[in-house]
Amino acid sequence: MSEVRDILVDLGYKIQDHGREFRMRPLYRDSGNSSVLRVYKDTGYWTDFKENKAGPIEELVRLTLGLSNIQQAQDVIAKKYKFVKPEREDTNSKLEHVKSISKEVLADLVRDDSYWNGRGVSSPTLALFEGGRATKNKMYGRYVFPIYNGLKKLVGITGRDTTGKLMPKWLHQGPTSKWAYPLQVNFQIVKEAREIIIVESIGDMLSLWEAGIKNVIVTFGLRISAHLVTCILKLDPDKVIIALNNDANSGAGYLAAKRGETLLSKHFGKEAVEIKLPCKNDFGCMSKKEILEWRKK
Repeated sequence: MSEVRDILVDLGYKIQDHGREFRMRPLYRDSGNSSVLRVYKDTGYWTDFKENKAGPIEELVRLTLGLSNIQQAQDVIAKKYKFVKPEREDTNSKLEHVKSISKEVLADLVRDDSYWNGRGVSSPTLALFEGGRATKNKMYGRYVFPIYNGLKKLVGITGRDTTGKLMPKWLHQGPTSKWAYPLQVNFQIVKEAREIIIVESIGDMLSLWEAGIKNVIVTFGLRISAHLVTCILKLDPDKVIIALNNDANSGAGYLAAKRGETLLSKHFGKEAVEIKLPCKNDFGCMSKKEILEWRKK
C-alpha cells in the first residue's frame, strides 16, 4: 500500500523495493545492515531479523520516533495519512457495550455440558474455558464461552448453537479480529511447544484438546487476522500448522489455508509453515484415534 511507503520515507528510511516488501536499515538502533529491517507492503508488518523483533507499522513508528505508546503512534499516522483513524472514544464505547452485554449473558449461564459431552468433550475440559448454556438474551439456545485478552480481561463472548435450528452456527459478540483464543489458558503450553496449530473454531480446539493436543489457537473463521499474526510473532514458534476445515465440496478451507500460508511464510519462511487439514470436514467429526493419526502424519 502506498501509505506504508509514505510513512517509511517520512520517517527517514532509505527503502529498497523487493517485490512484496521494503528493505532498509533500522533507524531506532545502530546498524550497518541496509536490509535487516523488512516491511511488508500489503500489511505494514515488519521484522528486524537481527534483533528478532516484529510488529505492526504503528510499533515501528513508535520505536523510530521514540514515542511512549502505540496510541501516540496511531495518532501520528491518523493525522497525516488518514488510514488509521483515532476513534478512541467511539471504539471504547463500543467495547464497553460489548462487555456489558457479555457480562449479562455470562451471569445467566448454567452448567449444562450435555451438548459437548455428546461430542466427546469432557466437563473438566469445558470448565477450563468457563463455558455454559445461555438461558436468555440473544445467546439463548447456545453454549457460550467468554473471550479474554492477554491480560485476562473480558473482550467478548461466542456461542455455539446446541439446538440444530439456529443460524449462524457460531454467534460472536465482540471484535473477533482482535481475539487470540485461548491464549488466556494455553499461552505457556504454546510457548513451550514451539509450535502452533491454527484451527477454525472453538469446537475444533476442544476436540484437539481432548486428544492431548493443546498448542492450538482459533481464527473464528477463515481469515488469519493481523492481530493474530502479531500474537503468533510474539510467541516466536519454530513451526506453524494451518489446520482450517476441510470443506471438500467448496474448498473454502484449503483456499483460506493457502492465503494464510502465504501471509505467515513472509514472517517465518516457507519451511516453517505447513498446511495440514483434518482428514474429515473438521476435527469435531473425527474420533480421538483419527486425530492422533492425523497428528503423526
